[in-house]
Amino acid sequence: MKLNIFIALCLSIFIFSCKKSNTTPKTIEQLLTEKTWKIDELRMQLSNNSTQYYKRGGSGNTTNYDSDSLKFNLNNTGVYYFNGTQNNTSWNFVGGDKTKITLVINLTPSPITVNLEYVIVTSTTFSYTQQFTGTLSYLASVKRIPN
Repeated sequence: MKLNIFIALCLSIFIFSCKKSNTTPKTIEQLLTEKTWKIDELRMQLSNNSTQYYKRGGSGNTTNYDSDSLKFNLNNTGVYYFNGTQNNTSWNFVGGDKTKITLVINLTPSPITVNLEYVIVTSTTFSYTQQFTGTLSYLASVKRIPN
């Protein structure tokens, strides 16, 4: 009899501890837009054969991105913050797999378009490769974290 009570108790503990979660996983849009993202690490190769490296809090940085951050809004707008200035942005996913983003930063006197590829967004990181073609073109690998 005691064995039956023990088994019933263990079985009830097991059943109640295996509750199904009612939380729905967040979409990539929700993950991207719920935070403002600052650069944690950046490696950049510029078209003039120079390189840049930045690691937040690091001592071997060749450039300073302490003030750089991006905010994405659900309505495909946003803000790019850098050195105390705020520039409005617009953005869109390119393709159905949502691993590429076209980001337009409304700089004065003319906007620039930056292509983000291999986009990966989690609740704690936003990483991608970044390509820009202009007067000084570059290719960069970037990891961002929440502000």
